[in-house]
Amino acid sequence: MKITDHLNRTIELKSKPKRVVSLVPSITETLAGLGLEKNLIAVTRFCRYPPDVVEQLPKVGGPKNINLEKISALKPDLVIAVKEENDRSQILELSEQVPVVVFDVNTIEETFDMLTRLGQIFDVEKVAKRWVTSITEKTTGFKTSISNHKALYLIWKKPWMAAGTDTFIGSMMQLAGFENIIEGRYPEINGKEFDKAHIILLATEPYHFTETHRKQLATEFPDKKVVLVDGEMFTWYGTHMLKALDYFEQVISRW
Repeated sequence: MKITDHLNRTIELKSKPKRVVSLVPSITETLAGLGLEKNLIAVTRFCRYPPDVVEQLPKVGGPKNINLEKISALKPDLVIAVKEENDRSQILELSEQVPVVVFDVNTIEETFDMLTRLGQIFDVEKVAKRWVTSITEKTTGFKTSISNHKALYLIWKKPWMAAGTDTFIGSMMQLAGFENIIEGRYPEINGKEFDKAHIILLATEPYHFTETHRKQLATEFPDKKVVLVDGEMFTWYGTHMLKALDYFEQVISRW
């Protein structure tokens, strides 16, 4: 069985994978959503969903610092990684020991392609198609009261860093109705970018912004709307996107 990942690498498997290690939280949740909970043999310490599944599984470190020896010892049929979230050198080293498929998800369309490929790999194409259809229908019918809000989405502090238009976060911002004022990927920013924004979004991950940070920025920029947002809803691709759309409808559309 030969499969191709988002890096155009061909991975050869002896059969449909039955022992799988997920190195990304949103991938873990997506695999469970595809009915593949029993295939999972290990996850990262940051994997949270479904809680009844991940709590019982061995942890192999964090996405940026995985335990190669532990993964290899588990003898997985397949390891699933993501280009942006996992360390390149570790993934290359791991690929010499066990089969590793790497996804690169920066847009909603690439999420659909990831779901489709997972469906093919695990022979659950009908289930994957149902997820793609459900998310597509909801995104197509999604309406927001937000418009022309020039937004700055902060992901880090010291230095200040923001998510740009060429990211999955950027795609979700656009879907939610925001106009992202930052181009590119994740640049460092300064006061000039803050001045351009109408609204400043403080994400709860990867940097854990809190109400204290919100109050500080609201005081510094009294003419801006500064709000905390659930980072999961803007960064987790795959099946989590249905939750994100509910979040956009119930929370963000009320601003």
